[in-house]
Amino acid sequence: MEQTLNYGSYSAYKQTVSELTESLSQLKEYSEELELTHTAKSINETIEKIAKEHFEVAIVGEFKRGKSTLINALLGQEVLPADVLPATATLNRVTYSETPYVMVEYKTGETERVDINQLENYVTKLSYESEKTAETVKQATVYYDTAFCKNNVDIIDTPGLNDDEQMTNVTLSILPEIDAAVFVISANSPFSQFEKEFLEKRMLTSDMGRIIFAVNCFGTFSKEDEDRIVETVEKRIGSYVMEKAKMVMGEDSREFAVYKRKIGKPKVIGVYAKKALMAKESGDATMLEESNFPTFEKALESMLTQERGAITLQILANKIISSGSELINSILIRENSLMMETDEFMDKYTAAIEEIDEIRTKKRAEFVRINDAANNVFKDLQPILDSYWVQIEETAMKVIDDYPMCADDLKKDKLKIVYSKLTEKIKENIENKAQLICEQIQNEINIALSDEAERLQSFEDEFFASVSRIQEMFSVPQKHARNGGVVDQIIGVAIGSVGTGGLFIGFREAGIKGALLGGASGFIGFCATFYAAAYLAGFLGIVAAGPVTLCLMAVAGLAGTFTGKFSVDKLLVQERIDKYKANFKQSVKKQFHEMKITSDFTETVRQQVYASFQGLKSKIEEETEIILLDTQKTLDNLNQLKAEKKNMSDNEKEKLHNIAEYTGALLAETYNLHKVLTDNME
Repeated sequence: MEQTLNYGSYSAYKQTVSELTESLSQLKEYSEELELTHTAKSINETIEKIAKEHFEVAIVGEFKRGKSTLINALLGQEVLPADVLPATATLNRVTYSETPYVMVEYKTGETERVDINQLENYVTKLSYESEKTAETVKQATVYYDTAFCKNNVDIIDTPGLNDDEQMTNVTLSILPEIDAAVFVISANSPFSQFEKEFLEKRMLTSDMGRIIFAVNCFGTFSKEDEDRIVETVEKRIGSYVMEKAKMVMGEDSREFAVYKRKIGKPKVIGVYAKKALMAKESGDATMLEESNFPTFEKALESMLTQERGAITLQILANKIISSGSELINSILIRENSLMMETDEFMDKYTAAIEEIDEIRTKKRAEFVRINDAANNVFKDLQPILDSYWVQIEETAMKVIDDYPMCADDLKKDKLKIVYSKLTEKIKENIENKAQLICEQIQNEINIALSDEAERLQSFEDEFFASVSRIQEMFSVPQKHARNGGVVDQIIGVAIGSVGTGGLFIGFREAGIKGALLGGASGFIGFCATFYAAAYLAGFLGIVAAGPVTLCLMAVAGLAGTFTGKFSVDKLLVQERIDKYKANFKQSVKKQFHEMKITSDFTETVRQQVYASFQGLKSKIEEETEIILLDTQKTLDNLNQLKAEKKNMSDNEKEKLHNIAEYTGALLAETYNLHKVLTDNME
């Protein structure tokens, strides 16, 4: 499998996935032959999920930064509408199809297939009619025959940020679901205030490892100026990230120290998207090089394959290791059991069943400890939860106290303006405060889950030690084994290479403690940890909202209920600023009290904590039971054969030998790949 270790390109990655999937399919076939039904089912579920896999890349940025042009340059042709005015008014997804067409999904749930040449009439603001139509559209999916999307990559063109609040929220809603984001910045005016705030509040820290910053419109500057712009952008982003991490983790925390040591430099690349598009359309290789677009494409490809794609390869490799180990153990027990005297077999059969029962008893005890851990986490979070509304209220009060006012502002024609601005300022600040608190809470949950995963490694070791004991029960002296113990030798080589742990409950996935359990999110991890947490948790069906999701839930509830519709009749007659502010404070406090009653933030956090720890239990239950149930079924089948005094034919023995030989070699080979993947991600 040497050639598969290079997975930095789409073609190499797809080839590696194909080879690993083919190996898994063979193991599935063998599992079915040996009646390991739970192992076969688990393999099939993995294969089906991988078959549906594709990368999703969102192109994000303020309006008129050249997002649509950059996408067209990626595609190599002008597929999406682009204009000098803000154009994109909906989410546009580009995916592969030999036949070009557009599927429009309306907000009502209805869909309509339209000609690709009519796309701008449904998704842009280029005319009054198209803008009105776009308001009814939820998403337009563009099916197109393009080499870029043929690599199982979907591109999502998002509406311009800060162009329309509703569409900005649409863009925010998809960020937790994507694999990578390209944030497009203008080289002419890098980092508007909105871009700075958006990056700080919505994308940085947890998402740092999956963002490429494309500084667009290069080619209009000297090389020295281009380098200076990129360096400036890198420094600004790095500064924003570290400041946010300090606030979330605490400057003196262990997590912040690790984060600071490993965060690295942001991926910032200068490009000239329009020039790249022209070069691709005309086939001008020199012009394409001058646009610096190949450097950007290579970075994106590497991010998707070597970082995000490596997680998929880990899943496949681990499933091969787990399933192959179970196959070999089953073969060993089958072959050796049939060489035993019936009385000896029955004694060992009884002992093995007792060992399985003992494992399940220990597992139940671990589940009690996991429940206790969840209870402790929620208890430890209680001071933060108790102070949540106090902090929100204090934030609002400070805004009111600090808001500059003069005597003129109390005039009737000015008071409405003051009222509106002050209300918006309060809303903005309490949303920011709520998000920070949510991120701090999620950070605490992540740490606790990671610690619990560490603790559970002793159970994992104990579990596999028990499985090994069952295997050893059915070993026979070397002189009695067929062909000098060939199967035993194969098993020794395979297990010696892989290790008894099997690596597949997930506590050591990619060298990241707890990643498969939905615990590790970007605040303790960054790049590889983010992908492991977000993608693997979703892949394995583990319920664990990340910091972005938890923040969106809480902030949305806060913003949605904070209407700013206070009772102001009495305020209008106040003549002094301090009296006005005092009354304003009372109105705000009253609304916060109502919000606290109707929006149970503590309950939201409680559900998040227990869902995360439940995901931990579910994963342990699923993976251990696959092994225990199939091991018990093998023993029961052998018990039946012993009772009927049946033996395997030479053909059946030969078949077992061939399966063991193939599987043993595959295990040793896959473990080498697993080690390379793990080393690359650490």
